[in-house]
Amino acid sequence: MSATGNPRNKVALKPGHSLMDWIRLGNSGEDLAGTGGAILQVTKEQLAQHSTEKDAWLCIRGNVYNITRYMDFHPGGAEELMKGAGIDATNLFNKVHPWVNFESILKKCLVGRLTSAVDENIFEIPSSSKKDKIIREQKVSNSLPIVFDGPKVDWYQQQNFITMVVYLKELPKKVIISNEEPTELWIWLNDKCVGFSLMQSIVWPPLLTVTDSKIEAKYTKEKPDLWDDPSYIPDDFKEALTTIPMIIDRIEHVNHNVFLIGLSNSKRIAFHVPIGYHIPVKANINGTSLERNYTPVCGLDKKLSSDVNLLIKYYPDGVFSSWITSRKVGATVMIGHPVGNFSVGFLMKATHIILISAGTGFTPMTRLVDWALARRNKVLEVKLIFFNKAVKDIIWKSELQTLVSNNQRFRVEHVLSEPDSSWKKTSGWITPQLLHSYIPEFSDEDPLRSFFICVCGPISFTQLTERYLQDMGYPHENYFCFRG
Repeated sequence: MSATGNPRNKVALKPGHSLMDWIRLGNSGEDLAGTGGAILQVTKEQLAQHSTEKDAWLCIRGNVYNITRYMDFHPGGAEELMKGAGIDATNLFNKVHPWVNFESILKKCLVGRLTSAVDENIFEIPSSSKKDKIIREQKVSNSLPIVFDGPKVDWYQQQNFITMVVYLKELPKKVIISNEEPTELWIWLNDKCVGFSLMQSIVWPPLLTVTDSKIEAKYTKEKPDLWDDPSYIPDDFKEALTTIPMIIDRIEHVNHNVFLIGLSNSKRIAFHVPIGYHIPVKANINGTSLERNYTPVCGLDKKLSSDVNLLIKYYPDGVFSSWITSRKVGATVMIGHPVGNFSVGFLMKATHIILISAGTGFTPMTRLVDWALARRNKVLEVKLIFFNKAVKDIIWKSELQTLVSNNQRFRVEHVLSEPDSSWKKTSGWITPQLLHSYIPEFSDEDPLRSFFICVCGPISFTQLTERYLQDMGYPHENYFCFRG
């Protein structure tokens, strides 16, 4: 994998300079960007001043990286990497491997965003004569005009698909993409939107990837072809979607009182729910408008087929839970926009993630487990401490055991408050003594062993756990309690 050069021109790396070594260096806390954690606005003139092997900056798709420390880790060698030093190397990168996730590899080297000087517009659409030729059936338009008050939009295509990329300064609370008209594509970021006119129709839904730095939506074309540039739709405002209709396409028992309800989009609308966020489900029940928040889950040992999957506990005297768990496949429900304040950025320095949940407080933990185990950092270990009354109350018990069997970095500890006589493992309630058996007292003296703790459950459970963590010395920066 070469950041800018030919991927086949590999060099022999020095011992201690593998990809895993690079990941370890990135997690060491060393300031690889050299900015002290600040995200800078960089002009082309400033970029050009960093063009030597001992001080090298490089720009790819609007992001500027300090690649000085990466030189010895680059599989293509320092010579290939230096071809992009001090310049916007986007075209050079796109000619070789635009699919490489350079944001992940160089994340800790991020200096900032390339910005325009007073007499220069780096977002200007290149004229046809300046555009790259088709390379391996790929046509690239590296920049479209500024939209969303700043972020840049790129698009890339091959014969069979087109990819739209929006670069972000921060992750929006609301990300919605709509294709209700065959050749119109609308994108909302928070309350701002932009529309594109496409040459032909696309297959729905897109493959949507959202990170802190970009939104990437990949669409299959209905007819293979190379398209001209998408054009902006003159009307730069489209009424915001306040609610989204969804169809129940799956409803099944998980245990004696918990249901898995799958929702699919009823229209050509795609949206993103950040990890740890919940969505409001709305209903009019007996003439009263009601709303409840539920946290979407992901499958642990298999992929769930619905667009949104909810684990909902049925309460005999619960008006809303009784209503939604009695719906039939094909029924329509309305949901609102995701709400929450969790960020996976909280976890970036952790080597150990402890998830403490009770009952359906398990729901946000599913996506956290999936996120953590998908990361290639083998140092990162995950432990789930799962409190329930009895064995029959444990959600996805067999799925959790399968995940433990298949992942050395994942462990589960079940704690039951009302077990039967056959239960031989831990029993009881959340107590300081029990927490001490799973979690050490807080210490910041060992930078290679950092704990981050997530807590979710009934209000009293969450409040008690937070108090015990504080008694153990854990600062707010090292734990997060999901509430509401």
